[in-house]
Amino acid sequence: MNMLSPRIALFRGQDCIVPAHAAALLNDSGRSLSIEPGELTWEPDVLASFPSSPLPSSRFAFDGQTFEAVALPEIPSALQNAASASPSPLPPAAESIPARQLALSFSSRLGRFVLIAKAHAGWARVSRFCGACGSALVDANGRADISEPLDEHAHGARFCPACGQLFFPRMSPAVIVLVHRGGKILLAHNVRFPGARHSLLAGFVEIGETLEEAIVREVREEAGIEVRSIRYVRSQSWPFPDSLMLGFTAEWASGEARPDGKEIDHLDWYGPGEYPELPMQGSIARWLIDRFSAGELPLS
Repeated sequence: MNMLSPRIALFRGQDCIVPAHAAALLNDSGRSLSIEPGELTWEPDVLASFPSSPLPSSRFAFDGQTFEAVALPEIPSALQNAASASPSPLPPAAESIPARQLALSFSSRLGRFVLIAKAHAGWARVSRFCGACGSALVDANGRADISEPLDEHAHGARFCPACGQLFFPRMSPAVIVLVHRGGKILLAHNVRFPGARHSLLAGFVEIGETLEEAIVREVREEAGIEVRSIRYVRSQSWPFPDSLMLGFTAEWASGEARPDGKEIDHLDWYGPGEYPELPMQGSIARWLIDRFSAGELPLS
């Protein structure tokens, strides 16, 4: 692998910054599935388009090639309307495309590349300084002063030359659960969801919890019911910002479902053919719902 001049994946906030020719391909439904991950990226000299101060970045490997995910500065929300708050200019012939759209709407290979690159860009943005002493962190790979050797897959590792702390890319485990009862599933509208979109109950795993305990707690807190027969189904990386989604099914055990009035403002039981607006295709929530509708989930 070429470790000297990796191609650059650019991100600003939730958007992937891609060359205009790649955006044209992505907008062509007949050609979008043929686009290669490398076509979303840039030559290393693209970084000359930005201020000279180093931009947060993280190297990673995909299909035997080395890439570098770079996080461009965002505009503080309070300054959106200030003339001085304009972001650094994008490279010529560049377009912004929501990373979620790229991850969910096209081929699984392209989607996986975007998910990995977005995760590294997010990690680069939040791993610039040591959490122990506050010193600037550096790329850990190839350093002789690290106390423990790193293997070739330790992409994104950070090292503090001042105190010797070693940091690896952060992932936050979260559970998402399809709760079923008599041929129907529980779908909820979170106050942050757009429009009438409903999804499955989900939440982050707290320190000291097992995954099963997190499911019981989240369902109890958000819907006021108890569940049993919890079964793991599959997982999905979801770097918005840094989640690892762990998907389960669970059977209703007792209680009347009602929204908590804080995160959830509406929920109900729905069967196939009567669903409200659902999550986007490609998300683990939609995958679980579609598999339930097709009778392909292990429910007992």
